[in-house]
Amino acid sequence: MEPLAEVDPVPVRVLFERRETGSPWQPVIWRPGAIEPAAADSPLAVRLTVDETEGYYLNLTTEHPSIFVLWRMPADDSGVIAEGDPTPPHALAVTASYNEAGRWMDGGERVDPVPMPEPMQSWVAEYTTLHYVPEKGRKRKGNRPSFMGRNEFEAMTERERAIHAPNPANSNGHGENPDRSGKDER
Repeated sequence: MEPLAEVDPVPVRVLFERRETGSPWQPVIWRPGAIEPAAADSPLAVRLTVDETEGYYLNLTTEHPSIFVLWRMPADDSGVIAEGDPTPPHALAVTASYNEAGRWMDGGERVDPVPMPEPMQSWVAEYTTLHYVPEKGRKRKGNRPSFMGRNEFEAMTERERAIHAPNPANSNGHGENPDRSGKDER
C-alpha cells in the first residue's frame, strides 16, 4: 500500500509577543512567540507536501525544529500606524519547510521561527520518513574546477598523492610531505 501523499493540514494560531524597548525610535517590538492548535476554519494551517520533504528533513535535523511564520505589521499593509497602537501583527502563512521559508525571505518577507511543538515534530518526521528521497549527486561534465593548465593540475595531483601515500618506514602510517623533506617538524 502506497503512503498517503496528501494529509490533512493542521490548523494553527500564532501567538505574538510584545516587548517594550525603551527606545524613542521603536518603542515596541513584536515577534511570533509560539503556535497553538486552532479551529478547523482557521486561515493558517501547516500543510505537508511531497515537494517540500527536503525542507522538512533539513528542519527536523536541526537542534531546534521550528515552524516558520510569515507575518506583517498593520503598518506594512496601510503604511500608517498610530502611535501606541496595540494592534498586534498578523500572520499570513506558516510552514515547516526550511526551503519554503528561505524562498519567502528571498522575496523580502518578514519570517521568524517559533518552536515546533513535539506532537507536530512527530507528525512531520513520519511524513518525511515516508516521502523524502535524498537527491543523488550528479557527475560534473566539462572542464576541471581549476584554472591550472593540464600539466600543472597533474603535477599538483601527484604531489597530493605523495603526501597521502603511506610510508612503510614511518610507523605512524602517514605519508611524508615532499615539500617539507629535510625540514624539522615543529
